[in-house]
Amino acid sequence: MSGLPTGWVEVELGEVWRESRARTRPTAIVRTRYIGLEHVESGTNRIAAEGCSDDVKSAVAEFSQGDVLYGRLRPYLNKVIRPDFSGVSSTEFLVFEETCALANAFLMYLLSSSELVAYANANSAGVNLPRISAKRLAKYRFPLPPLAEQHRIVARVKSLFARLHNGIVALKGTEIKLERYRASVLQAVVEGRLTEQWRKKNPPEESGAELLRRILTERRNHWETEQLAKFEAKGKNLPRQWKKKYREPVGPDTSGLPHLPDGWCWATVDQLATVIGGLTKNPSRSGLPVKYPYLRVANVYADEIRLDDVRTIGVSESELARVVLRPGDLLIVEGNGSAAQIGRVAEWQGALAECCHQNHLIKVRCAGSECKPRWMLLWLLSAAGRRTVQRKASSTSGLYTLSLSKVRALPVPLAPAREQAWAIRLADSKCDAAGIVQRQVEAGAAIRAAALRQSILKRAFEGGLVPQDPNEEPASVLLEHIRAEREAGSKRRKRRPARPRRKRKS
Repeated sequence: MSGLPTGWVEVELGEVWRESRARTRPTAIVRTRYIGLEHVESGTNRIAAEGCSDDVKSAVAEFSQGDVLYGRLRPYLNKVIRPDFSGVSSTEFLVFEETCALANAFLMYLLSSSELVAYANANSAGVNLPRISAKRLAKYRFPLPPLAEQHRIVARVKSLFARLHNGIVALKGTEIKLERYRASVLQAVVEGRLTEQWRKKNPPEESGAELLRRILTERRNHWETEQLAKFEAKGKNLPRQWKKKYREPVGPDTSGLPHLPDGWCWATVDQLATVIGGLTKNPSRSGLPVKYPYLRVANVYADEIRLDDVRTIGVSESELARVVLRPGDLLIVEGNGSAAQIGRVAEWQGALAECCHQNHLIKVRCAGSECKPRWMLLWLLSAAGRRTVQRKASSTSGLYTLSLSKVRALPVPLAPAREQAWAIRLADSKCDAAGIVQRQVEAGAAIRAAALRQSILKRAFEGGLVPQDPNEEPASVLLEHIRAEREAGSKRRKRRPARPRRKRKS
């Protein structure tokens, strides 16, 4: 390094830091706060969550308030923090105490800089789980400012980062507004306000009630066709009055339901669709020869199916027709007692050729071509639809859970077919536009924030963030102090010579 600012000196990290290697078992300490790598945000120096030492079984690293914790596993994740409390952490953190030459707040920002991240990545060992050792990290060379200037740099960086954070918060406000906009669009759909002007210009050829009758007729015809095929496959004659075995779906209780626009009517999920349970996971399935990917609660979100973690399960031949998904199937989260999670719903669009679902997801398959799954989905995603689901799912114990019978009984507003198609087109267009803006805001905010943080740190370590003071004690003196301190400590730690053994008397 050449052209260093006044009072600065080039050093290796290992010359000026002090690594703490204190380790203990969680059972040997009083309950305290625990920090794992999963609790730290990447690239922000922020602790997102924390755990408890009681929940940890292996050895942990001890740290004190103000120590710097550096995540050595996968250093490209850039997980560096300086907790304002004492506790224990994963041993994947290197712990550094403050020294007379290096302020720990300055060290935290140094370890977070893009130059050091690049160095750590290049000097990591391991393919799947790359780690940087303290020995290798100690060789990193950087310009060390005087101690007083380190504190001024830290204060300036904090100030600039705070302004940057406020900008991100403002962008988060934009995201909230977009979420509210989407919610208002969905509500306008299911209340008929989105298509109000269209409805005046396009009188329906059939009402929602007439559409419901056609759906019910198609539903019954489909059942009769299935029954005929079953008897034919078995070579049996049709029993007398076999059609009377058809279970007519129950209509909704409209008391307490909101008023609908003219030409609309209320129906139940049972009238519009078939409600089907999923696979129960048990050890015996591992022995089945046929394995299928299957969706779990963790895969289904509001109008979104995430396929980054799809597992496989054994399925018997007799189960395939019931549990294999078809495009257009709706998947509803049964719930685990939480009102927030209950009723999350998304449409399966055939992203995997053959896929099934677990029993904690309830499948809704629309009956025939006259029932549009997207219309039902928009209702279930709307605020009014979610309130309906939560009321149906609630219990006297305060827990929330859905069952096949509860889903069948859910009411659904039914608009005429042409109006449904127009409303779906309008809603998807508006929500897609809002989604594009939101993704751009999220991506742009994250990228800009990361770039600005690194730009600030780069200027800080080049000496361009705060002015130098030629009257301050230069960093070279700090280096002499810490060398002398370590030399004195090394002498104190030297072992006493062993006493000579006495010769045994012969």
